Amino acid sequence: MYRTLSMVAVFCSTLTAAAPGDASTPSEATNNALIEAVARTDLDPNEFLKAYEEAALAGLDAIGPAPSITGDAASDALIRQAAESRGYQRQPTPNRPLVAVGHHQLQPEAAAAWESLRLAALGAGLDIRIRSAYRGHASQRQVFYKHYRGTSADALDRTLTLVAPPGYSRHHTGYAVDVAEGSGDFNAFGNTASYRWLAADNFAIAKAHGWVPSYPTGSRPTGPNPEPWEFVWIGATNIVCAVHQPTAEDPFCDALGSQFRADIDWLHAEGITTGCRPNRFCGAGRLTRAQAATLLWRYAGEPTVEIDIPFQDVPAGSYYFGSAQWMFSEGVTTGTSRTTFDPAQPISRAEFVTFLWRMASRPEATGNTRVFGDVTSLSFAAKAIRWAAESGITTLAEIDAASAGQDEALPLFLPGVTANRETAAAFLHRFAVHQAQSDDGDQL
Repeated sequence: MYRTLSMVAVFCSTLTAAAPGDASTPSEATNNALIEAVARTDLDPNEFLKAYEEAALAGLDAIGPAPSITGDAASDALIRQAAESRGYQRQPTPNRPLVAVGHHQLQPEAAAAWESLRLAALGAGLDIRIRSAYRGHASQRQVFYKHYRGTSADALDRTLTLVAPPGYSRHHTGYAVDVAEGSGDFNAFGNTASYRWLAADNFAIAKAHGWVPSYPTGSRPTGPNPEPWEFVWIGATNIVCAVHQPTAEDPFCDALGSQFRADIDWLHAEGITTGCRPNRFCGAGRLTRAQAATLLWRYAGEPTVEIDIPFQDVPAGSYYFGSAQWMFSEGVTTGTSRTTFDPAQPISRAEFVTFLWRMASRPEATGNTRVFGDVTSLSFAAKAIRWAAESGITTLAEIDAASAGQDEALPLFLPGVTANRETAAAFLHRFAVHQAQSDDGDQL
């Protein structure tokens, strides 16, 4: 018997935090609750740094090997040591195409936010312009060499007060910009009317468009001297998360205004999730098969079974070993082959719903008409998806089937799309409600 609404499981660390590619929700610009929360957010200089350093941003690779600086390994090691002792941190690089903004390039979200900020400035009678945006390692090396005078302590200190070594610049991310007023020098930006407009009331205008000062005056050492001309886009959610204090009623800063807020809050209230971080749920974080199995196993009460499993890629002692055992013993999964479970493979929406359907003992749907334009009777998940639709476990996707190239004017289920944490929250919450209602019906 599976747990119902009042029973407790855990949905936490083994279901992973947001990956480097996870981002704030795309509805930020129209999320009134989030907009109001940003307006109330007052950050001190160190909290501005924290907002960037802890931000979940899309389109970034994991940080790889350190790039060459001078070509001499010993000199490079000295430069990196000096840089890191000043507070410089290695920065990730883009893993997707950037958007052209004049002669510069930015991440798509930052490009859109820059345009909205530029238009707001024009409306205020101000002319702000980008002097530098994305810089790769090679470009940063050129900038670094303009100031590099050797590896003596004094020479490095003078260089590093002005410029980051390759691999350490926030410009590598595609989210940072150097700003100037009109055709002026960006080094003078801190003395301009445009800067005063951006910085007024705790950088209220900048924050309203998702931008924060990159190296604010008065912060702890982070590498260069304060740079009033450099701003970095992190979006509204990450700004709010920098100072959000979790409460029982409002545990997750990144669920504010989410369409899945009720599902996420239910998971937390029932003890099913503690989030991915102390104050975040990380709804956009994808689920792997191992993580999904662990979620469902814990929802089921973490049953212990003694059975040999054929999956050679599920080692004894792994966090998902018990869940794979249980799922195999219950027939919830047969693996991706006779000998593999593929624990690291992302799980699709169709697979997750199929697991729930099997947990419910494979009930037959009552209808026989096609429900979704992208799910045919030949799909392995056809019965499960029809049952989920009839049971209210899945709702109709807000997608125009015709524009997606479907023959029928039917909504889409998107069976092959990876299920993320908020998708899992919604499916599981609805599944729990459906199972509880079914149990009540059996008792009447």
